[in-house]
Amino acid sequence: MAVPVLHVCDKFGVRGSSIHGVSRLFSWWFPRYDRARFTPSLCGLKHREPATDWLSDQGIPVHHLGRGRFDPRIVSDLVGLVRERGARILHVHGYAAADFGRLAARATGARLVLHEHFADPRMPAYQALADRLLRRYTDGAIAVSGSTRDFLVRERSVPPERVRVIWNGAPLDEFAPVPAEKSLALRAALGIAPGALVFGTIGRLSAQKGHVHLIDAAARILPLRPEARLLIVGDGDMASSLRAQAAALGISGQTLFAGHRTDVPELLGVLDVFCISSLYEGTPLALFEAMAAGKPIVSTAVDGCREVLTEGVTGLLVPAADAASLAKALERVLSDPALRAALAAGARAASRRYDVAACVDAMQAFYDELLAED
Repeated sequence: MAVPVLHVCDKFGVRGSSIHGVSRLFSWWFPRYDRARFTPSLCGLKHREPATDWLSDQGIPVHHLGRGRFDPRIVSDLVGLVRERGARILHVHGYAAADFGRLAARATGARLVLHEHFADPRMPAYQALADRLLRRYTDGAIAVSGSTRDFLVRERSVPPERVRVIWNGAPLDEFAPVPAEKSLALRAALGIAPGALVFGTIGRLSAQKGHVHLIDAAARILPLRPEARLLIVGDGDMASSLRAQAAALGISGQTLFAGHRTDVPELLGVLDVFCISSLYEGTPLALFEAMAAGKPIVSTAVDGCREVLTEGVTGLLVPAADAASLAKALERVLSDPALRAALAAGARAASRRYDVAACVDAMQAFYDELLAED
């Protein structure tokens, strides 16, 4: 009989943004579970969100508890849900889910898996205390990179022997390079000339993603390249300020803010160079998507990005929050067709190591290990 697995997540979107990256992971993970072995389901701590309907459209219904971050009733809610569904694995994402989930797992005998998606430089002080107090209730933890593993051990008090590094990934077939005619058609729809060099990024418009530095870098490039375009795809709480920044720097006419889009594979086809300007990360899904799409990548050397990318082979790495270095690397790639082709081929080849199916297989193997300890 398949083992029920209950995923519990603090939230499925963030302020000003439609879909959280973890929500996208659920949409990729759930269809790839081996249903003869494990049956996954999903619970959110808060009320319904826009992402709830999106997940439902993907065939993943969400059970919402409708509670606040510090509501102690979450424990009894989760205990009841674990017993109702017969869950033997409680797989938690986020601080509140981890705190209340560990107590619920202890009460029900379920095995607790804490999944950390990035090394949070702003982790609240109370969380460090909670993690120390609940340390013994963490049966296993998943880190999405080596730096995230170090964060779990150093900052979140998880015993190192209980942590597994399981890389994120993307559905490689879904993000395979798109035909040239599709890219040309989308360029035309976006108002981009066929021969224009396009660089940009896809992701949430938040301070973490460092778009302010990307726009500063673009302001050093675009005036010297009238045919070039900066494409920024995504929504978030910084949308208005980023548009204002582009206008103040005089590059609005060469900058396209496309907003939230669902046709990410096609948009990747429009880009000649993909950029990650983040200040910190775990392993951003956009990185794996761009690699699968065979895009040359310029990225800040943060956390999982510097672990996945090989300098000069699968991408170019620059310091975070350094617009001058970012502009120099982008200009280098934009100016050199041979380098673009080499980086694209290297990224595409390396992407085979990061198929999301491999991530799900590794999670299921970890569940087997934990269940064998019962």
